[in-house]
Formats: sequence, structure tokens, C-alpha cells
Amino acid sequence: MISEERIDQISKDILESSGFAFENRSTAFELLAYKILSDRQRAIKPVDENESKDKIGYYIEPNYSFEKVAQRDRTNPESWYEAFQKFAVTNPLLLDMFTSEYPHLGEIKDKSLEDYLTTCDLTGLSISESSFLFDELLKKCYSNHRMMYLWDAPKQMRELIAEILNSEVKTEKVSVFDPVVMTGSLLLTLKEKFQSKVKLYGEEFSPDLLRLSKMNMLIHGIDAQTIHDNFVRGDFLKDEELDANSKFDIIPMTPPFSSWDADPELLNDPCFSEVGVLPPKSKADYAYVLRGLQHLSEDGTMAVMLPTGALFRSATECEIRKYLLEKKNIHAVISLPQGARNYMAIYTVLLIFKQKKSDKILFIDASRDGVKNATRLKQNFLTEAGFNKILHTYRNREEVDRYSRLVSLDEIRENDYNLNIPRYIDTFSEKKIDIEATMSSLSAKQRVIEKSKKEMIKLLNKFDTPEARQAIKAVSISE
Repeated sequence: MISEERIDQISKDILESSGFAFENRSTAFELLAYKILSDRQRAIKPVDENESKDKIGYYIEPNYSFEKVAQRDRTNPESWYEAFQKFAVTNPLLLDMFTSEYPHLGEIKDKSLEDYLTTCDLTGLSISESSFLFDELLKKCYSNHRMMYLWDAPKQMRELIAEILNSEVKTEKVSVFDPVVMTGSLLLTLKEKFQSKVKLYGEEFSPDLLRLSKMNMLIHGIDAQTIHDNFVRGDFLKDEELDANSKFDIIPMTPPFSSWDADPELLNDPCFSEVGVLPPKSKADYAYVLRGLQHLSEDGTMAVMLPTGALFRSATECEIRKYLLEKKNIHAVISLPQGARNYMAIYTVLLIFKQKKSDKILFIDASRDGVKNATRLKQNFLTEAGFNKILHTYRNREEVDRYSRLVSLDEIRENDYNLNIPRYIDTFSEKKIDIEATMSSLSAKQRVIEKSKKEMIKLLNKFDTPEARQAIKAVSISE
């Protein structure tokens, strides 16, 4: 078994040797994924295609192993394109996992990544170890290039969402759907944390991110049939791919902070028609929420991470909050430390929704339970105590002084459906002053001052000059 420290070092070596990044149409992650999959197959030494697919879910023809392709790439720059095409033909369920356009490969300006991976033997990695390596590269690449702002939430936030949602699962089998699947890391975290048997589904608008999520799924051991059937490309806000009757038990979501096409025709869509208004074009937050609720099962739970402004912004967003509150869909509001989701100084909140009605909403203020990232000062992590306190408070729906409250709908109505947490949780703490100790401290300081003045006058008396006499007079007056 390879240690996490060794895997971490491999990921650092990859970054240092190649300027590794997944930005737009780069294929660096494709090379890494192909290397991991190729070495995994080499480790089991299958006798034929059927055995390979039976054991690991895919097959790479020996002539197209990573090392063989890298050797040919020195003389034929189209070798990777050919290899990816061959993979698609041999593995039709994973037809679109690797790029189908040769120009993408030209974006790798040098051979340093290819050279490093050729000399790196990953056959000894288990599925969990190679998955950890891929996760580490995703994390390091995004943090180095400030991409986390647009893409996945950090690992700690994914684990928080997973633990909260896991506490809501009461059945042996559960369907989990991420409408903004991105790299697939959030879904995979839920699968790892859930005690029930999980069936994963995902949708992604970006073709590059969808391919990356499929690579991530396959590396993590998800079977090819599931990847083919359950992961689709589409615009979730327009409900292009899903059947309107598709329902899921768990919906985790970290949507991008983005605008959207608020076409007035969408008011004819059942998702928005009952509300009667559309979210503003500049803020897609509640478009994701409403569409998500449309696909949440009767006993389901949805967790959505949004900017704090979604709690109190006015106009149509206030109308939507009113609608959600009156339907009693909002189960909990959890504020997080500044920068908990990304590398920008933005406050975020985790909203928990249910189809079953919640008579009271649990408010949790964890915004002060953060500790700064030593390398990125605009980001805060939850402390371990803060992380566990959120989970304990949520699971038990406890009221804790200056931290959490169960709030009635009547009180929220009185606040014009504004969910800003300071309206419901008083975090102001009066500082108690010990008068006796304060007076004692002042007296001690005064004695020090008096002693210093006497020493200064004694020193000035040694100088018989106009300036010294003036200074003595000033000190004496101040007394």
C-alpha cells in the first residue's frame, strides 16, 4: 500500500514538472486519467477484453497502453488522438469520455507531463489510492489557478454537505442527483460517506467538465453502465435532459454564482408558473433551487450552497423566498465562515430543503467558527469543533444561545420574509468589566507614571539650562 504522503508527492511532482492545469480545452487531465486506467489494467494482466471489462469495467488494447502511445507520439503527433478514438470504439459505453477533437491535444505546449507520467509506475495503486491521486490533482490544480470560485466546493464543504444529508437518509437504497456535477467530486464524497447503497446521477452543461466527471467516476470504480446511463450533458435550468417526473431522494448542489437566461416563456414551465415570477437574470440562485425542488422526491432532502445575499435580496427573490417559506420547504439555514466555499472573500450559506413541511426553520450561525487558510488569507476553514458543532446542532435541531434558533414562520413574516441570520440570532456579547480589577490596574499604572516623573525631574536638575528648567516645569504642571 502506497502512503498518502507518497501520493501527495507524486501530485506535487506532476504540478512542478508540467504546469498542470485543466483550463477550458486542456487535455492534461485526460493524459493523467489515461495513465491511471492504463496502469490499472496492466496490474491485473487480463487475458482478454472480457476479463478486463469484468474486473475493472473497461479495456485498453495493449498496443494503446500509455507507454506505447507515448513512444509513438515522438514520431506521430496524432498518436493520442488515435488512442482516444480507439478507446471509444473498444468501450462504447464510455464513448465521449476522452476528447474527440485532435486540436485539443495541441494545447499541451511541451512533453514534460507526458515524459513524467511515462517514467511513473502507477500499477501499485489501488482504486482508492489512484482516486486519491486524481482528487489531489483536482484540488491542487484548482487552488493554484483560483478555479474553485467557479467550480467544486472544497473538500471540507463537500464533507459537511455529505454528513448533513446522510443524517436524513432512512432507507437502504438512495438515489442521489447532482444537477451541476462539475468534476463529480461532490457525488463521490456522498457515496463515500453514505451508509446506504447509493445510485448516482449527474448533469453538467460544460462538455469538458462532463468528460472530467466521467473520468473521475471511472477512476473511482463506478461501473461504465452507470456512467453511460446516469451522467448527461444538459442545461438543468431549462430541464433539457430530465423527464419532468424524474425524482431523487437526495440532491446536493453547489451551483456557480452566475447569471442565467430568464426567458419570460419559462413562466409557462410548471417549475416557475406556480411561483409567478422568475429569478433575476443576474442571479441564478433560486432558479437552481426551484428546479431542484421539482425533482426532489416526497421524502427527499436537498442541500444548496448559495451566497449569503440569497437570504435577503429584494424584488422577485423576496417573492420566491415567500413562496418557499409559505410552502414550508425550507428546513434549515446555516451560515458559514467567509471564503468557506472558495478563494474569494465571499460569505456563503447552506440551505436545506425538504418536500415534507417544516413547522420551524433551524437557523445556525457558524460564520465565526473559521480559521484562516495559511496560504490563502481570504479563505477560511471550519475548525474541527465548528464542523462537529454544526452536525450535532442540525441532527438534534437544538437551540444554542447565540448560535442556533428554531424560528416560526410568523416571526419570519414579521421580518418580511428576510432570512438574514442576525435578525434571528443575537451574536452580540456584552463584555463584563471587573471594576475592582480595572481600578487596581489603573492605580498600579499611575504609580509607575509618578515614579518615572520623579526620576525625570531628578535627571533634569543636573542640567542648569533654560531648556531643562522649562522641561521640569512642564512635568510638574502635568502632575
